[in-house]
Amino acid sequence: MPGKPATLKERLRAALADGLSAFRAQDRYFKLQAALVAGWLAVSVTTVAAVALGGPSEGNHLGAQVRADLAIGGPVLLVMNGGSTAWTDVTYRLNGDYVYRQATLAPGDHATLPVGRFRKGGAAGKRAPRDLEPRRLEISCEEGQALLPIDRMVKNE
Repeated sequence: MPGKPATLKERLRAALADGLSAFRAQDRYFKLQAALVAGWLAVSVTTVAAVALGGPSEGNHLGAQVRADLAIGGPVLLVMNGGSTAWTDVTYRLNGDYVYRQATLAPGDHATLPVGRFRKGGAAGKRAPRDLEPRRLEISCEEGQALLPIDRMVKNE
């Protein structure tokens, strides 16, 4: 066919030019709708990319394990370092509010943390209530982070 572009590049360029001229011929209302759809699409793609590529991680990269026991003095967390490296400058955050700090936890070792040792607002802050139900424990240290859900509390008798 004599008037038809030969290469793929030329065909794409011709199709783009036809589409652009058809868009220009549309009324203002149609262009506004197209802009809204394009904006929504851009926000959606950006959100999906941010979550997939670098959003908050809820993984357990430290090999950490946690168990909540209900002891006589109140709830107690048993945290185990199941990884192969020691954790240094460890910060435990209970339910997102209460904090407890520890210098190190060796690989294969465990820490017993009564909920009453956790504080809100620093070392001189308010203690966690004895009846606080542990829901999740965030562990941050120089070696990484872990976010661990605490499903249920085991009652010691």
